[in-house]
Amino acid sequence: MRRPRSSEAFKEYSHVLKFRNSEKIVRKIEGNLGRVALIFPNSYTIASGSLAWSWVQTLLTERGLNVQRFFYENWFERFYSMEDQIPLDEFPVWLFTLQFENDLLNVADILVKKGIPFSAFERQAYHPIIIFGGPVMLFNHELVDEIADFVFVGDLECCVDEFSEALRLDNKDDIIRHLLNINQIYSRKYGKLKFTNCIGNLSPVPVAHFITPFSPYKNKLLVEIGRGCIRRCAFCVTGYTKKPVKFASLDEVINVFEERKGYEYGLISATITDYPYLEGLLDYLESQNIKFSISSMRADKIDKRLLMLLKNTDHHSFTIAPEGISQKMRDVMIKDLTTEQIIKTLELAREVGFKHVKFYYIIGLEEEDENDYAEFFEFLKTVVDMGYQEVVISVNPLVPKPFTPFADRKMVEKREYDEKTKFIRRNVPKKVRADFESYKLSRIQYELSHLKGPQTVDYLEQIIKIEE
Repeated sequence: MRRPRSSEAFKEYSHVLKFRNSEKIVRKIEGNLGRVALIFPNSYTIASGSLAWSWVQTLLTERGLNVQRFFYENWFERFYSMEDQIPLDEFPVWLFTLQFENDLLNVADILVKKGIPFSAFERQAYHPIIIFGGPVMLFNHELVDEIADFVFVGDLECCVDEFSEALRLDNKDDIIRHLLNINQIYSRKYGKLKFTNCIGNLSPVPVAHFITPFSPYKNKLLVEIGRGCIRRCAFCVTGYTKKPVKFASLDEVINVFEERKGYEYGLISATITDYPYLEGLLDYLESQNIKFSISSMRADKIDKRLLMLLKNTDHHSFTIAPEGISQKMRDVMIKDLTTEQIIKTLELAREVGFKHVKFYYIIGLEEEDENDYAEFFEFLKTVVDMGYQEVVISVNPLVPKPFTPFADRKMVEKREYDEKTKFIRRNVPKKVRADFESYKLSRIQYELSHLKGPQTVDYLEQIIKIEE
C-alpha cells in the first residue's frame, strides 16, 4: 500500500509496520481469494501471545483465502492490516476473535470509529459482514448476537472447509446463504438459532507461522499440545465449556519440532502438567536441547526435572496459582491443591536455583474470614524465609461466570474489595510485592458475562457515553 500522507495516519501505519517487521515468518502462507479481516481486539503484544490469531489465519489461507490480521490500539483511527497495511474498511468480511469479554469494549470502539451501527439489524447492504468467534462464544454466544451478523461457536477445525468455501464467494448474499448452512453458525439476525458446538482434534497440531520479540513468549514459536481442561475449578469456565478435552499426540508434536528445527517453543495448554505424554515430551526436548516456555502448570504435578529444564531455558521465575488464600478457600473453589504440595514445589524450585516466584490469588468470596487471611500471610512469610529474592502476588476479585458452580454468586462490592486490598497491603511481608487487578475492569467483565442480545448494545452505548 502507498504510505498515508497525513501525520496521524502515518503514525498509525508506522506503528503497525514496526510490529510487522519484527515478525520472522516461519512458514509463508498466502491466499488471493476474497478479502477477510481477522481482528484481535487488543494490543499487538496480547494478540501475538494468542495462537488463535495465527492459526485461524493459517487454516483459512491454506484454503486460498486472503486473510489479513489486525490488532487494536485505542488511538487507532484507520486500522491497517499487518500483512499489507490495508485499511480495515476495505475488507468486506470482519472476523473478531473474542478471547476476553472486556475486548468487546474495543470492538465497540472500532465500530464507532468506522461508522458502523452496533446493532446488526440496523446495518445496510454496504456494511461488512461481521462474524464473532473465540472462547467467549462457548459460554455466552448470546452476548454478541445483537452485534454479530453471525456467531461461530466452537473450533474452526471442525468445519473449516465449509467456512472457507462461504468466504471465498464474491457476492454478499451468496456468502450469507452459505454461512447459514454451517452447523456451528448461530445468527439471531437471520433466524438461525440452532447450532452444534464442536471441539476440534489437535491433528494437525496447531502451530504459529511467525515469531516476534514483542510476544509474551519472546521469539518462541507457539505450539498447542492441549485444548480444554480436565479440572473443574469452581471459578473457571474452561473446565465446564471446552469439552471434551483434547491432547495432541506425542508423535505429531515431535514432528512439529523436527520440521521446524532451530527454534525455541512456547507450549500451549490449560496446564502442561496434565498432558498425558509429558514424560516422553520432556525426554525429547531434553535430548535435543530444545528451549521452551509453558503457558501454565499445576503445583501438584511439578517435579524437579521439569523445573530444571525450565531453568535451563533461561527462566528466571515461575508461577503458581493457588487461587485460594487458605486451604479452606481452595477447597471452596474446588482447586484440589494442598498447602503441602505448594510448599514442596517451592522447595524444589529453590533447589534448582529459582529465586523469583509469582502467585495468583482470588479474593472476595463470602466464606473468607480473618483466619484465612492469617493463614495467607503466614504462608507468604514462609516463602520469603525460603530465600526467594522476589515474591509477587497478583490478587484478583472473584468474577462469577456462567456454567460454573459460582454462576449464581454476586461479585464482591467495590468498597469491600478496596478494604480487603488495603488490609493485604498492610500485612504482607515487606519483601512481597502485591499487584491488584482493577475492580472497574473486573466489574465490567462480570457484567458483560451475564448480558445477552440488546442488553449488550445498551451497555456498550452507556460505556461510550461515560467515556465521552
